[in-house]
Amino acid sequence: MEIRRAVPADEDALYNVALLTGDGGADGTGLFDDPRLLGEIFVGPYLHLEPDFAYSIDVEGIAGYLLGCLDTRTLESRCAETWWPVLRARYPLDVPRRESDQELVQYIHAPEDRPDALVDSYPSHLHIDLVPRAQGRGYGPQLLQHLLDRLAQAGSHGVHLGVAAENHRAQKVYRSLGFTDWQRSDSELIMVRTLP
Repeated sequence: MEIRRAVPADEDALYNVALLTGDGGADGTGLFDDPRLLGEIFVGPYLHLEPDFAYSIDVEGIAGYLLGCLDTRTLESRCAETWWPVLRARYPLDVPRRESDQELVQYIHAPEDRPDALVDSYPSHLHIDLVPRAQGRGYGPQLLQHLLDRLAQAGSHGVHLGVAAENHRAQKVYRSLGFTDWQRSDSELIMVRTLP
């Protein structure tokens, strides 16, 4: 396993990881007609706007990503100014689409900011996804610790993440690294951790 700084040339491979893990950690290929939509929302902003905390994971080729954000509010503002407007032009609301694709397009047009109570205490956030050939080999905790250390070194005092409510395997990994539950909905569990 190799972890390296992600570069724009990795975009297609990283977007594909988002698709292959897009069903609560399982393969989401059959759920979406547009294979790039998940990546546009959950990978692109980090790769292009927060590159200091964007990593590609290589296990016999790109098999995952580790994406972080030092300050959630800053990234939300930058996305509002530069990222979402481009995607809104690319994905207009009035085009007929499969329901799952349309939900993602609606998110592009009306993204939800994280609550103040969360971001005030845990200003950083992260995403990690690994395709099956990189799962179950102990890489997850090692990779997450790498990013937690980087965020702490950059001055963060807390980090949060969202995980699919049904993805119990990932939740177990996060808890092993000191994350605790902050808020649960039918679809998502938000977990938090203070940083030294």
